Amino acid sequence: KQSGKYLLQPTENGELFLGYCEQVSFGGGWLVIQHRYNGMEDFDRNWTDYRNGFGSIGGEFWLGLERLHLVTSARKHELLVELKDFSGEYKYARYNATEIGSELEQYPLMLGSYIGTAGDSLNYHNNMKFTTMDRDNDNKKDVNCARPDRGGWWFNECYTANLNGRYENIKNTNTINWYGFKSDYVGLAYSRMLIREI
Repeated sequence: KQSGKYLLQPTENGELFLGYCEQVSFGGGWLVIQHRYNGMEDFDRNWTDYRNGFGSIGGEFWLGLERLHLVTSARKHELLVELKDFSGEYKYARYNATEIGSELEQYPLMLGSYIGTAGDSLNYHNNMKFTTMDRDNDNKKDVNCARPDRGGWWFNECYTANLNGRYENIKNTNTINWYGFKSDYVGLAYSRMLIREI
């Protein structure tokens, strides 16, 4: 029941992987799937990196789309998004169901209903396929929303939330942002995405 690193196995015969379990926030039992807090990790990555995961579990990281698919398709999960701005204000968004599709489907995001304080900025991305600098699956004609310097995400046309953007304390659409936080594209200082079995 302590927060920390654990070896996890999403399915009975699945490959083990190292994950971080959060046991304090909202009753615990959460697996952290994304963490940003200091800008030390580069999130402007290609499809392979986002599929396999990158960064350090003890630092900033992305767990990996393939792991997310295996975990969320094996059992039902909910999603928690925790956010802070550069003044330290905290807000959250919680979705009562979430699933990531397979690579064959381009890892689409499937969300349930929202509660929280941050505003429902992720619903705009519901059922969207994942897009990276080298794989354009968004709905924006003649533009890849993962460019320039925006990182991979479930872009629509392009976004109202992008937690894999650039780490900067400025007002810019390329930054880590969640439009509902301030009803504006203001760069955030902290983001953490977590899932929990339901």
